[in-house]
Amino acid sequence: MKQDLIIEVDENNKIIGLRPREDFYEGKIIHRGVHLMLFNSKKEIAIMKRSSGKRWYPNLYTFSVSGTVDNETTQECIVRETKEEVGLELKPRELFTFRHSDKQDNAFATLFFAIDDSKTTLDKEEITQVDWVKLDWLKTDMENHPEKYTYTMLEGMKVYWDKYGTKLPN
Repeated sequence: MKQDLIIEVDENNKIIGLRPREDFYEGKIIHRGVHLMLFNSKKEIAIMKRSSGKRWYPNLYTFSVSGTVDNETTQECIVRETKEEVGLELKPRELFTFRHSDKQDNAFATLFFAIDDSKTTLDKEEITQVDWVKLDWLKTDMENHPEKYTYTMLEGMKVYWDKYGTKLPN
C-alpha cells in the first residue's frame, strides 16, 4: 500500500519536505491544504458535511472540496481532490491563501472558486451530505452556529467575507 506523503512547510510556507499523513494529526506540524468553493448558476454554494470516519473534523460542514497537498502544486491538488470527492473535472480559480491552526490542523490553505451545474458524485467515505445555500444565509448560520463548521472553514470564510462580502468573486 502506498504511503500517503504530505508537504511539510515552515512558518513562511516554504517547503521543508514530505512526511507521512499521520505526522500531521496533532496539529503541531504545518502542511498545505486546498479548499474549493463550488457554486452553481443560481449563486448557491455547496457545503459538505464530513463523514463520521474522517480524522479531521468528523460530522462538521466544510468547503465543497478539501484536501491536503502531497508532492504536487495546490492547483494540481484541487483538480485531483475535486475529481475524487465530488466527481467533477474542473479547473478552479485560486482566490487566496490563509493560515489556520488549532489542535487538529495546522496549515496554509489555498481557497479556490468554481461555478458548475454538473451533478456531483459524492465520495461517501469523505462526505455524508451536501447542501446548496446562499452566501448571505451561510454567513448568518456560521455566526449563529459556528459549532456546525470546521475551524478551517470558519477561518477561511472570515477572509472571504472581508474580501468579497456575500458576493461571488469577480
